[in-house]
Amino acid sequence: MAPWSVRFVAMVLLAVPAKLCSAEGNCATGGKPARPDCARAIAFFSEFQTAFRDNDRKKVASLVEYPMLTSLRGKRVNIRGAAELLSHYDEIFDGGVRCAILGASAKSVWGNWQGFMIGNGEIWFDGIIPQREKPDSNSPDFWTKYPFKVKTVNNGSATGPCDGK
Repeated sequence: MAPWSVRFVAMVLLAVPAKLCSAEGNCATGGKPARPDCARAIAFFSEFQTAFRDNDRKKVASLVEYPMLTSLRGKRVNIRGAAELLSHYDEIFDGGVRCAILGASAKSVWGNWQGFMIGNGEIWFDGIIPQREKPDSNSPDFWTKYPFKVKTVNNGSATGPCDGK
């Protein structure tokens, strides 16, 4: 590889992660929010975080869209319902995910066309559009009518318990 291409690759590798993994999300930066539903996403995350912090497992399960993508024993799986989520709760919400959820704030919510996340993508959530509905993004209620739900939990990080939580 030519020396200039090595420098270019190094610059990209150093610059991109700093932007993508910043501690502050793009919904609470004070400028124009990344999406019109950022305020709703922050409110949903607060509700989810409170249920999680209170160990209200049934409430947490009610805030999930099924099937939900996650990993069990190192394999990607779809959790098909609340009963399955509750039976694998501690494995799904492992130490790394717990740290991300409990350590996040409104400023941690980050959104794009794929949805919203906190941390390094430990959880992803979004407004859930019913399967048979044909949404119209120009409709006045498009950004307010669909309920938010967690759709993916990315567990399996090496992070353990944080701050005794």
